[in-house]
Amino acid sequence: MTRVSENSSSASLQFSLNKAKSKLENLQLKGASLKRITRPSDDPVSNIEALNIGAITSDNKQFLRNCSFSLLQLNATEKSVEQLTEIMNKAKEIAIAQSSDFYDSNIRKNVANEIKQLRNQALSIANKRVGSRYIFAGHSTLTKPFTIDGEYKGDDGKMNLEISKDFFVPINLTGTEIFFGSEKDKSYKIEHPLEKIPEFDVKNKDVDKNSRGLASKEAPEVKTQELNFTERENIFTLLSGLSAGLENNDSGLIQDLLNKFDTATSRLITLRTRIGSIYNSVESSQSSIEAENIDHAERKSYLVDADIAELFTDITRQKNILETTYQSSQQMMNKSLLNFLR
Repeated sequence: MTRVSENSSSASLQFSLNKAKSKLENLQLKGASLKRITRPSDDPVSNIEALNIGAITSDNKQFLRNCSFSLLQLNATEKSVEQLTEIMNKAKEIAIAQSSDFYDSNIRKNVANEIKQLRNQALSIANKRVGSRYIFAGHSTLTKPFTIDGEYKGDDGKMNLEISKDFFVPINLTGTEIFFGSEKDKSYKIEHPLEKIPEFDVKNKDVDKNSRGLASKEAPEVKTQELNFTERENIFTLLSGLSAGLENNDSGLIQDLLNKFDTATSRLITLRTRIGSIYNSVESSQSSIEAENIDHAERKSYLVDADIAELFTDITRQKNILETTYQSSQQMMNKSLLNFLR
């Protein structure tokens, strides 16, 4: 018969007490955090998957911030282009009305003041800001893109934001795209888009009325074609030209500008379509990311969250085990010498 020493019994009781305390402490920690996994060793595989989900969710939060900023920028751009389209339509209506010989020079001079105000509105739109950033200045967002003369001080930089994993979208249009022409028209470098505000040659009587062109201030007798410029429907120039035609009572010049107004308006409509397609892409990505975040949250909860009912049942059971262990240890450890002599 093997003899069990007092030291062996004490060590066994101490081990049982420590084990019961450790289990209860672990359960209480899980109860405080409501997490099934409190340390990586609890479930290494689930812990790795949960960490990966956390990293993806963190990336998605930044993507959602990018989407929010993109929608703000695109919405402001779309509204600006819409307002500019309305200005061009109103200017064209005035040009159509004033192109006939029904109105005299006095009426046209008065109408020219309205065209000047339309140009001022277009200039205000060109220098629109979102916060402290100019939306039509390219990368030079802190530089006022257009001077009062219509000279462009920005650049042709495109701002691209990542709105989902490896999916970048442009969120801005440059001043040259909107006010000077489309991208495919840029066959030459724009050093000075307007050379101040070009004026119409109304003093040179040798120039045919049907082939009248825009001329610079420095050389009013030289035609635009002789300067070898690419023809572009410059919005500021069109409005200034219409104003000049009205002030000089030149119905032929006003008629020549009608087709150019149509081309410029068509370009603005195309740009609005482009903005709309990008806007829809951003909204779609935003909805997709939000749905993905919900799925990831559900999966992560399944991996790391504790079953509350089961957890507190385990805590109660472990408390009972610890109390029973204490009672057993008291009965065995509190014996005196007389107990052993019996």
